Amino acid sequence: MNDVTATPPDSPPQRRRLLAASPRFADSFGLVLLLLVISFFVIAVAGDGNPGRIASMIIFATTTWLALRAAQVERRVLRIALALIPLATLAAMILVLVGNDETATIVSKMLTILLVVVAPVAILKRLVAHPVISLNTFYGAVCVYLLIAMFFATTYGLIALISGDQFFAQLTVAPKDTPAVDYLYFSFVTITTTGYGDFTAAQSVGRMTAVLEAIFGQLYLITVVALVVQNLGQRSRMGRKMEEQLQATGGSAEAHDDAVTEDAADPEAPERSDPDSVG
Repeated sequence: MNDVTATPPDSPPQRRRLLAASPRFADSFGLVLLLLVISFFVIAVAGDGNPGRIASMIIFATTTWLALRAAQVERRVLRIALALIPLATLAAMILVLVGNDETATIVSKMLTILLVVVAPVAILKRLVAHPVISLNTFYGAVCVYLLIAMFFATTYGLIALISGDQFFAQLTVAPKDTPAVDYLYFSFVTITTTGYGDFTAAQSVGRMTAVLEAIFGQLYLITVVALVVQNLGQRSRMGRKMEEQLQATGGSAEAHDDAVTEDAADPEAPERSDPDSVG
């Protein structure tokens, strides 16, 4: 048998050069996933007191920034986020310390919304632009799934605060006194259709929202995540389209990657509209 040394099709030399020139933490969705899991345990262990809320805010802000960095958003968007996220986090921490419990709850939930709305959009946009469906693509898809559950958990809490009624049929405490971990737990039980039954929605709006989460969560699993797992290591539609365009214009994938590498190495280079360019 001949000794053949082949470069994997999803990691050619020019792709490795592009990766080396990419911004720090680019496509680091595995790290984003780790931070999300850590945030769940921080919520569970730290509780809803001021120290717990502040710890959650810091890790949420860090996760949001890292998600935007991993998604390689446009430079101007990243600069704005780098300026606004710390300011918003600091303002939220001050409001938590000087405000009452209701204000602290609302502020902490609003900061959570920043994570669960902005991060999934940025991640999905980057996943669509991936020329090759890789393990990082899978990590990104899982991150979005967890963020969807966090979005609904925050929604349940806001429903209770706005209505003034307890969200869960099994609890009698005031909505502002309901632990955040209960909403998160109920959300994951719902999105995975586990259905333990120890917590159930008491009001019609909460019940319909839970139904929507269960349906949306299952559709996401059997479509997005399933397709990513099935096509690991293969060229995505965007990657094939890029290759076809290069072939039609007489270019080469290596020349394209070299051009993108030069842009990535030069921070003052104009942004390219190509989805595979480094943001």
